[in-house]
Amino acid sequence: MAESLFKVGELAERAEVGVQTLHYYERLGLLPKPERSASNYRLYPTDALRRVQFIKKSQSLGFALEEIKEILGLRGQGRAPCRCVADVGKKHLKELDARIAALQEFRRALAAVVPKWEKETSRQRKCAGEFCDLIERLPQIPSGPPPLEKRVRKGP
Repeated sequence: MAESLFKVGELAERAEVGVQTLHYYERLGLLPKPERSASNYRLYPTDALRRVQFIKKSQSLGFALEEIKEILGLRGQGRAPCRCVADVGKKHLKELDARIAALQEFRRALAAVVPKWEKETSRQRKCAGEFCDLIERLPQIPSGPPPLEKRVRKGP
C-alpha cells in the first residue's frame, strides 16, 4: 500500500505552522527535502508531521533550531540523542538560573527607587533633566534583564 503524502499546505495546517516555516526548516536541514509531484508540488511523507511537531515542542522548551538540528542529526545517524538533550537541558537550566538571579537583583534595585519616584511625583513638579531627572540622576543600577544567550532565530 502506498504511503499517503501531504502537500505543503496540508502539512502546514496539520502541524499548525506556516508554509514559510516549513520552507525555512527545509533550508536549515531540519526537514528533509520532500519529493516533488509531476506538477512540482512538494510532497511530504506522513512522518514529516511528527518531525515538525517535535521541532515545535523542542522550541517551546527553549531549544534553539541549531540544537534541534543536532538532535535530529544524531537520530539520523542511528545514535540515541537523549544524552545530548539532557546536556543541552542542563546548560539551559544554568542560563535560566543566571537570568533569574539577575532579574531578582534588577527587581530589588527598581523596588528601592520606585517608592522615591512616587513620593516625588505625588505633587506637581517640574522635571529638571533633559529627558527625565528621575532616571538621569540615579547612580548606575544593575542593568536590566540580561538577554538570553543568542539563538538562531532568523526565520519564521
